Amino acid sequence: MIPPSGYLRRVILTLTIVTVPLLIGLIFTYDIIKINWASNMEDQISIQYQTGPRKSAPGDAVRFDGPSEPKAGVPDNPVPADDVSLSRGQVLYERHCALCHGGGGLGDGPITQFWKPEMRRPANLTDARYATMSDGTIYITISQGYGTMPPLRENLNPRERWDVVNYVKTLSQ
Repeated sequence: MIPPSGYLRRVILTLTIVTVPLLIGLIFTYDIIKINWASNMEDQISIQYQTGPRKSAPGDAVRFDGPSEPKAGVPDNPVPADDVSLSRGQVLYERHCALCHGGGGLGDGPITQFWKPEMRRPANLTDARYATMSDGTIYITISQGYGTMPPLRENLNPRERWDVVNYVKTLSQ
């Protein structure tokens, strides 16, 4: 290969001297200078400028005013509250519920210390109202969730949920 002439060499050197600092500057300002790339999310019919929120929630959304009662009514507890069910329920409660509701069910679980003060606190399961509440209502609450409580129907099978119901009923006695 023939080396470039003196004039061409100066042009290449000048371009290199100008472009290298420019490219280095662009690398350092990449996070500072934001470029609005078209992501095609805003270019659709369903999103308009200053469009209000959706009027109704999807059918499978978690309700915040209370769990929804099944069409067949509140189920009856098919699992007797024997020693096996209570011990299984205690283990499952400690694994899935104690983080928020606390080991004794007082609503003072270790995770609640990180919550903002204005957040709704977990239920105190030692209240007398839980002793009079039906097993089916507690089962529905565990299955569907309530407020900030997530639904546990994917984490616990029906038998395990009934075991937790039996254990929760002992906390309020």
